[in-house]
Amino acid sequence: MTRVSTSPLTPAGLAESLFAGPHYEPPYPGAVQDELAWHLVKVLREDARLRSEVEVEIPASADWPRSGTGPAFFTLDLVVEVPAGDQVRRIAFEAANGRGLRDHDRHLRRDATLLAHGAVDTVYRLRGSDLMGHMDDVLYLASQWDGDAFSPRGRVNLATLASPEARQVTVRPEQPSVLVPYALDGDGSLEDAPSAERHLWHVANGQAPHVLVRRLDRRIESVWAPYADQPLRRVEAARPALRRAS
Repeated sequence: MTRVSTSPLTPAGLAESLFAGPHYEPPYPGAVQDELAWHLVKVLREDARLRSEVEVEIPASADWPRSGTGPAFFTLDLVVEVPAGDQVRRIAFEAANGRGLRDHDRHLRRDATLLAHGAVDTVYRLRGSDLMGHMDDVLYLASQWDGDAFSPRGRVNLATLASPEARQVTVRPEQPSVLVPYALDGDGSLEDAPSAERHLWHVANGQAPHVLVRRLDRRIESVWAPYADQPLRRVEAARPALRRAS
């Protein structure tokens, strides 16, 4: 396994980041993650770095096992590392599979745990159907939240490719989610053929056509802190190491 340094960027480390840049490096854990990585590398800033299957270990609390919380292990689908001064900002992109309330609660607790321990700075929770059918809209919304992670050209391209519905959405920094509904024409279908096919998928699954993007930011603690277990509230300590899953 390759560990990721969490110390401040040195001049050599910054030069390495600039040289490496975001690259598409399959294989990825699934078709959805592969598609997301393929599109992300086209719009990220040149000094960003894209990692996949990133392992995070959250240490046990000091009083474990008598009380407190034991160690936790997570694997993140994709993590974008963006230089921020002499630090690195980490943005995780997770493709959610479950649709039930229990799945949502589990994902929320998981994401809050990652933020509480500083493993990442931002977590995006994305639906596979949205990534496969509305990728441009999903990334456009992400670029409205985290514009500094995207290149100027990437932001322009996403604004051009995004649907009118997505461009009408106003994203606030503290906003934990955005839902973009898609209008139907008079006969109850979408105008273009690809959109019509996506509409049929939504109808078959009992959903109106829409995109749902969830995002939690470590800086907006009031949004995610209530969902972290009490021992996993925000910890001001050394950031957990990241490593590539074997």
